[in-house]
Amino acid sequence: MIQRIQTIYLLLAIICMVISLFIPFSFYSLNEQEISLYAFEINNNVNDIVGRFPYYVPIFASLCLSILGISKFKDRKKQLLFGKINYLTILLALTFIMIDITFIAEQLLLEENTIIYGFGAFLPVAALPFIFLANRAIKKDEKLIKSLDRLR
Repeated sequence: MIQRIQTIYLLLAIICMVISLFIPFSFYSLNEQEISLYAFEINNNVNDIVGRFPYYVPIFASLCLSILGISKFKDRKKQLLFGKINYLTILLALTFIMIDITFIAEQLLLEENTIIYGFGAFLPVAALPFIFLANRAIKKDEKLIKSLDRLR
């Protein structure tokens, strides 16, 4: 059944990840010019600074895993597997985002306290509890189905 609560949680995780693609991860002020780090590019890049990792790859992987989790509503074990892999994918994305934010600040010769973290850097963090809640609801359904099988 697609109308279960875990579908709503996975949809909320998808929304968080999609929004994080279009909102900047961080802002840097350099000589009265603001440089923004997005998932696809660095805006107003004067010094030809490049990020070391394409963030959109793990974000798209997380989106695909969430969509697969919704579409595999009949196979709860696969749903749980996709949820666990999704945890790792989001944590990988967060790790590389935070490493690259400081790497770009070092390339711009800025100090650590001049980095302004954008809302996009925190949206993958917001997706993690939704995936946790979805996995918990999937486990609850699995437990209910097993208890009903015992009654038969």
